[in-house]
Amino acid sequence: MIRSTLKTLLLLILCGLSLLPIFLLWVGSITGKHELALSLAGILEGQGQTCFPLFPAFPTLRGYLEVLLDTPEFYVVFWNSVKVTFFIVAGQLLTSIPAAWGFSRWHGAFSSFLFYLYTILMLLPFQVTMASNYLVVDRLGIMDSHAAIILPAVFSTFPVFLTYRYFIGIPEEIFEAFSLDSSSHFRMFWHIGVPLAAPGAKAAMLLCTIEYWNLLEQPLLFLKTPSLWVFSLYLPNIGKENAPYAFVFSFLVLFPMCLASFLQKETLQKGIGAMALKQ
Repeated sequence: MIRSTLKTLLLLILCGLSLLPIFLLWVGSITGKHELALSLAGILEGQGQTCFPLFPAFPTLRGYLEVLLDTPEFYVVFWNSVKVTFFIVAGQLLTSIPAAWGFSRWHGAFSSFLFYLYTILMLLPFQVTMASNYLVVDRLGIMDSHAAIILPAVFSTFPVFLTYRYFIGIPEEIFEAFSLDSSSHFRMFWHIGVPLAAPGAKAAMLLCTIEYWNLLEQPLLFLKTPSLWVFSLYLPNIGKENAPYAFVFSFLVLFPMCLASFLQKETLQKGIGAMALKQ
């Protein structure tokens, strides 16, 4: 009984620590400009003490009102982020599922070698492929446009890998039974593969949405025009005199992804958990 209580207490402490940055971000977003300037004087002014309050003495929603009603730049970068994320995830949905299906049904040494290369590419950070991406984007003439970010990301290897693990977990007997009624490979893919692998595909799309909502290196490299900026480029340009706005912007950026993760937590558990079991 005591051991179980200690485990529960430890888990609660760890959960509290993981949620602490989000809580402090929310506290900063409802703290007035002058109170926040006094609390963060050591950081903002380079002198004085820094003591972040656990709760503001005079909470206010003024920062939210000014950002949502008096800051049109917020809506520009918001819809830019929505546009980039939507087209990337939609493109990945159209390319990764057929690619994963092909890898799962195409058996042979060359297929295994090609999938091994896919796995290596998935592990490489963007900094390694940055130069090659830049050369391709520049040669295509799409530099300083959202297409420069969307096009390379559409062919990301991660959703292929995640969905592939789900496809190979489908028992072969199901395909053999279906082949007795139809010899069409497309119908087998559409009526058998896609429905049974849907949890893995949904989990992959959700994880990719969270990843590309927070892109930094690609927009920083490819976007120069401020009207094309996404959240990750606009936030660092908020001056220290508008520190509350930075907290509000950050919280508004974080909230949609937290909400999506909470609403789709079962999808993540089924998709990723089942993939791990099928390995």
